[in-house]
Amino acid sequence: MIMKGRALNPPVPNIIFSSASDVPLLLATKLSPPRLARGILPRPRLERLAEQVTDRSITVLKAPPGFGKTTLASIWADSLAAQGVAVAWLSLDEQDESVQRLLFYLAAALNHADPCLGRSCLGLQTELTFFSMETLASLLINELIGFDRPLVLFVDDCHRIGDPVLVNALRFFIERAPQHLHMVLISRRELPVALLEKRYVDDLLELDSCQLRFSLEETRDLLRKAGLELEQAGDLSAIHQDTDGWIAALRAFLLAPQFDARGEPRATSRGICLLFDDLLNSLDGPSRNYLCQLGLLDKFSTALICELIGAQPARQLMGELQRRQLFISTLGEHEHWFKLHPLFRRHLKRTCLDQQPDVVADFRFRAAQWFAKRDHWLDAIKLGLEAEQVEQVREWINRCAMELLERGDFSTLVMLEKRWKLEAGDVSLPLRMARAWAMGLALEVNVAETLLNELESDLGGRQQSGPASRDYWEMQSLRAMLLGLADHNETSGALAARCYQAMQHRPWITNVLLNLISCSHYHAGRWDAFYTVPPTFVDGRQGPGLLFHDCYRQSINALGECAQGRLQDAQSGLEYVLERIEHSFNARMESPNPALLALPNALLAQLHYWRGDHAASETHLAKCMDFIAMGGFLDCLAAGYCTQARLQWHQGAATRARRTLEQLDVLATRHAWQRLRARVLLERVWLNLQDNKIREALSCSHALVELASHADAEATLDKRVYAQLSLLWLALCGIEETPIQVENIEALLALLQERQLELMYCDIALALGAYHCLRGLSEHGQPLLDEVLLRSQGSGAISLLQDLPLGQACERLADYVAAQWKEGVDALFATGQRLGPSAHSCNAALLGLTVKERQVVQLVAEGKSNKQIARDLNVTPETIKSHMKSIFAKLKVESRAQAAVMLQNAQPLQVARA
Repeated sequence: MIMKGRALNPPVPNIIFSSASDVPLLLATKLSPPRLARGILPRPRLERLAEQVTDRSITVLKAPPGFGKTTLASIWADSLAAQGVAVAWLSLDEQDESVQRLLFYLAAALNHADPCLGRSCLGLQTELTFFSMETLASLLINELIGFDRPLVLFVDDCHRIGDPVLVNALRFFIERAPQHLHMVLISRRELPVALLEKRYVDDLLELDSCQLRFSLEETRDLLRKAGLELEQAGDLSAIHQDTDGWIAALRAFLLAPQFDARGEPRATSRGICLLFDDLLNSLDGPSRNYLCQLGLLDKFSTALICELIGAQPARQLMGELQRRQLFISTLGEHEHWFKLHPLFRRHLKRTCLDQQPDVVADFRFRAAQWFAKRDHWLDAIKLGLEAEQVEQVREWINRCAMELLERGDFSTLVMLEKRWKLEAGDVSLPLRMARAWAMGLALEVNVAETLLNELESDLGGRQQSGPASRDYWEMQSLRAMLLGLADHNETSGALAARCYQAMQHRPWITNVLLNLISCSHYHAGRWDAFYTVPPTFVDGRQGPGLLFHDCYRQSINALGECAQGRLQDAQSGLEYVLERIEHSFNARMESPNPALLALPNALLAQLHYWRGDHAASETHLAKCMDFIAMGGFLDCLAAGYCTQARLQWHQGAATRARRTLEQLDVLATRHAWQRLRARVLLERVWLNLQDNKIREALSCSHALVELASHADAEATLDKRVYAQLSLLWLALCGIEETPIQVENIEALLALLQERQLELMYCDIALALGAYHCLRGLSEHGQPLLDEVLLRSQGSGAISLLQDLPLGQACERLADYVAAQWKEGVDALFATGQRLGPSAHSCNAALLGLTVKERQVVQLVAEGKSNKQIARDLNVTPETIKSHMKSIFAKLKVESRAQAAVMLQNAQPLQVARA
C-alpha cells in the first residue's frame, strides 16, 4: 500500500504564488494516491497488468464511478515502486481548469517522484502564467530526457477537466515525451480522441468497465473475505448477475445485504440511488427523461431509440451515454446493441414509473411492435404483456408458438399458459401442440399429459389420424419425451426409435427422438449402438434453438465418456458446446435458456470435483444451480446437487450439505425419480459416515438396499451399485450388521467391467480392496487397490481416493497396503504436498490478507529478508515486522517458511486429506 509521507519521496516545495497568479498554494495531498482501504480483495488478473504499463506509453482506465479504477491504479503504483520504477501521481479536480495550472501540478507530481524532475517549471513561480503551454511542457520533457530509469505518471480524475484544457495541456507533452515515460490516465468518461489519436494499437492499453468488473470467482472471493458464506451456489450467481460485477454495488451489498435468502433483489441501497440521481441530474431535462424511459427496455439499439424518441434526440442521448460512460455496455459482439447495468436500469425504470406514468404503456407497446416487425418475438411478447396488450400478444403467440419452442424459448409459452387459460376451441392445433411440448420441457409432465390426451382424443375422430398421420407421430414423439422425463429410458428409447423410423419429422422433433434413443443406449450400456446414433441436426440458419438438443446430446455423450473413465474427452466436449452456444446467441443479441447452460455446467462441476479442482467446480456450480432443475435431466441434477453437497462438506458446512441433499430428495420425490432417490440415499450414507453419525448412515443404507430390491421394468445397474457401495462403506467404518457377500460383489465387478463402467467399477473395487486389507487379506485387497490406482491415474478421478469414507480405519489401513501404493497415491494428488493443507484452505486464509500483506508474503516466498522487502516496498523494516506479525496471526503459522508454503499450496489442485 502506498502511504502518505513515504521516506523515499522528498517533500514537495512549499511554493506560494502571488495573488496575481492563477496558481494557488500547492496541495500535497493531490500528489499521492489515496490510502488503500482495508479489506481490498486481491485481484491477480488485474494486478498482473502492471507489467504491461511499462510496455505501453499510454494506459487508460475508464469506467463509471465505483468500478475500482483508482484502487487498481494505486495497487499498480505500489507494485511498480517495489520493482524500482519511479512513480508519480496526480489527482485532478475542478480547480485545475487551466493549462498552466495543470502543467504546474504535473511538474509537482514529477518532482514528488524524484527531486531532479519538474524543478525548472516549479522554479518559474509567479511568472508561470506568462509562459506558453509548449514552453512549460518542453521544460518537463527536457528534464525527463536526462532521467535514467522508467517512470510511470498516474493522472487520476481526468473527467474533472474540460476536454479543451486536457487536450491543450497534455497533447504536446504526450507526443514529445521520451520512451521511458509511461502515463496512466484515469477517467469516468471517454478521453478526447485528439489526446490519443497518434497512438499505435500496441502502444495503448485500455481497460473499461468490462475488464474492471468483478468476475464470478472474484465475487465469490469477496463475499468469503467478508465472512459471508451463501446458502447455495446459485445465490452467488443471483448476486453477481444483479450487481453485474460492479464493485460499488457489491460493497453496498456487504454493508447492508439487499437480497433475500435466495439472492432475489430487494431494493437498491440509498448510497447507490444517490449516485444514480447525481448522474441523472447532470443531464438536461429531455435527456434525463429519455434515459429514464430506456430503463423500460432490457436491450436497445440506436435504430430502436430513433423510432421511439426521434433521430436527433436519440443520437444526442447515445452520444452522452457513451461519452460519460453511464453504465452502458455493448451486448455480446454487437456494438450497435446495448444494455444498461441491471441496478441502473432498475433505478431508471422506477423513476420513469414514478415521474412519467402517462408515457410508460405507449412506450412499451411501440417498442414491442418494433421488435415484432423484426421477428424478435420474445422481446415483443414480454413488452406487449407489460403494456397489457393481451389481444395483440395472443395474435403474436399464434404466429410464433412453434418458432419460440424450437428456439428454446419454451419458458415464454409456459409463462403464458400460467397467465391465462386458453379454451381449446379458440386455439389452433399447432399452438395446442406447442403448449403441450412446452409444458413437458418445463417438467410440468402431468399438465403436458393432460394436453396430449386431449389432443389425441380430438384427433381420433378426424380423417388421416392413424399411424400414417404426421400429427399422430408428433404426438407419439411427445409421449416418448414424457416417458424419458419420467426416467423410463428403455421404453422411451424404443418408442422414439419407432417414431424416428416412421417418417421424416421437422429437425427439432428429429433431434428430440435422437436424444431419447441415445439416452436409452447410455443407460443400458449399449456402447456400440450409443456411438452409432446419428448426430443431432444443427443449422445456424434456423436459429440457435437447435443447439438446445445438441447441448442435451453433448451432455449425454459426456456422461457416457465419464462412465467409461474418459474424463478429459468429456470435459473437452462440454467446453466446446458451451463455446458454440455463447457464440451463437451473442451473434443474435439473445440469451439462451438458462437450463441450456445449466446442463453442461453441472457436469463440468462434477468433472472438476472428480479431478480435485474444487475452485473450478464451485465456479461451474454458481452458473447452474439456480436453473439445473429446469432442464429435466436427472443425471445432471444429481451431478450438480451431489457435487455441491460434497464441496460444502469439505468446506466445513455439513449442515448446508444436508440441506442441499434434502432439496434434491424433494425433486426426486416430486417427479417419482427412484434412481435419483437412490443416489440421494447413497450421498447421505457418505455424509453421515464422514460425520460419524452411525445411526443415520445405517438408516439411509437400509432404505437404499430396500429400494434396490424392488422389481423395476426400467432396472439399471445404478441402484444395485449404490446399495453394495453403501454396505462396503459401512463395513470399512466397522459397521457390518451382516457379513459382506463378497461373491455377489465380485459378480457385480465383473458385470461393471463387461459394460466398461469404469468409475462405478473403481468405486466398488476400491472399497472392496480396502475391506480385504483391513481383514488381513492383502493378497486379495492389494491387487484391487493397485488396479484402482492405475485406473485413477489414467482417468484423473482422484476424488475416488480422497473421498473414501474410512473413519477410524484410516490409520489401520496404512499398515496393510504396500508402500508403493501409498507413494502412488501421494504422487497422484500432488508431488511434495503429501499431508499439506488443501488448496481451498490456503486460498481462504490468503483472502484474509490485505494487498500489502499479500505482497509481503510473495516476497517472503522469493527468499527476501525483511530489509530487502522494506526497500522494495518503500517502507521501514519495522513496518515489515508489523506486517509479518499480522500475517502469522491470519494464516495461523509460526514461521516465514510456513507462510511461504501456504502461498505455494494455493493452487487449484486439491490434495488428499490426512
